[in-house]
Amino acid sequence: MKKLTIFYNKRTGSIKELCSGEQSMDWFGEEKRDYEEIFDFIIVDYDEYIVQNLHQFEIKDSKVVLKNKSSLNKYL
Repeated sequence: MKKLTIFYNKRTGSIKELCSGEQSMDWFGEEKRDYEEIFDFIIVDYDEYIVQNLHQFEIKDSKVVLKNKSSLNKYL
């Protein structure tokens, strides 16, 4: 199964970057140590909806969640 690596702000849960496959903080190269102080990452199963609608998601308790579920109610 394809994977997706999501890098996010540790404090706010805001998603900052994503890439396909399984990556680590090494993805940031020489800036790895700097990024590790602010960001963390999770690896999840690849989901095209997340990729296409990244701005609608955040990370909470190491899980990808919708930021505002109530705004989607009119579509459900």
